[in-house]
Parts: sequence; structure tokens; C-alpha cells
Amino acid sequence: MNSRELLEKLKNDAPQLLTNLPDTFGIYALWDHEENIRYIGCTPKATEGFRIRVGNKHVTGSEGRSHKFSQAYCTGRMWRYCKKLDPVAALNAQDPNDAKLAKKLRTLFIRKYCRITYVEIPSKEREGNYFAFLTNLESQIQSLAPASMRLWEGIGFSPMEEPISIVDALLEQHSSLREAAEKQAAIYRKYVRLGESAIA
Repeated sequence: MNSRELLEKLKNDAPQLLTNLPDTFGIYALWDHEENIRYIGCTPKATEGFRIRVGNKHVTGSEGRSHKFSQAYCTGRMWRYCKKLDPVAALNAQDPNDAKLAKKLRTLFIRKYCRITYVEIPSKEREGNYFAFLTNLESQIQSLAPASMRLWEGIGFSPMEEPISIVDALLEQHSSLREAAEKQAAIYRKYVRLGESAIA
């Protein structure tokens, strides 16, 4: 398949949960909780198939390090301090245990409500540097994709607004996370949300 056909496949295949992904390699699209594609990427190295690249790093990785889901949903009750994006005062205000629990809530949210489509591309069908080929193919597909499918590119993109009703429902199932999440949200409102204009 060429890059345009791959983009169509990423758009039209049924989005899947982010669990039980294979260790194979290829191209993928990340879908937000509203069923929109927000990022198109590839598995760029031999140590990171879909399971590690997406199911691990994008879902549970650090904010501000190109871990897309983790960055996109670092907001409201799922927020924790990220030095690349937020004021230092927020770090001093948060309790590390609360931050850990807020991230746990975020991970639960992502695994339940976000999705992926992907296309496996066997290395045996390609000559030369396979991962350079995948990276080049990723760029080609991204260049064809509309801006709405590229909102999570780079490492400095803005997190989404908290989907309050969905987080409410999730906290009904995981009530032990509620207190920590509410405290993190209060810090977020005070030092991040209200301070965004001062940070920019």
C-alpha cells in the first residue's frame, strides 16, 4: 500500500483498545475519547513494537516527552506536574502521592476510552534501513492528513479539556482515587489553567 492508501486504512479500520497490542512494527493512528484521530506515528526502533510504543509509552509515559496520550490527558483531575509545561509553584503545591494517583486515573481513562488503528508492515518486504523507511512513511502520511489529525504532534502541544462527565463516571468506579484527583485539579486550576497566559 502507498501512503494515501495507508492513511485511508488508518481512518476506516475499526479502532481497537490499547491493550493486547502486538510486538510487530508499522504505522498507527491514535484516537481520542471522542473517536477522533489526533496523531499518526510509526514504530521507530527495533525495541518498540506497537505494544511498547503505544500500549506502554504513549499511554503511561511521562508528559512533555512525546508520549501522546499521557500529554493530551494531563489535565484537570488527571493532571500532575510536568516541568516542561507548568510553573514551578505547582510542583511545590502537589503531594507526590496525589500526583501518582492522578496519573493512575489518567491511565485508567486512556485505556478505557481511547483507541488505536494500525497497519503492520513486515520488515522482510523492505530493503535497506527498515526503520528509516517507516519514519519516512510516517512523514508522508502525516503530510496527507488534515490538521485535525495532527493536533498531538511535537512535545509542546496543549492538553485537552478535562472530559468532566466521563471522569466523574470513572471515579464512581474507582472512588479511592477521588480525593487525590480533586486536590490535583485544584492545583491545576490555580497554577496551570489560570496561569497559561503568563506561561506563554
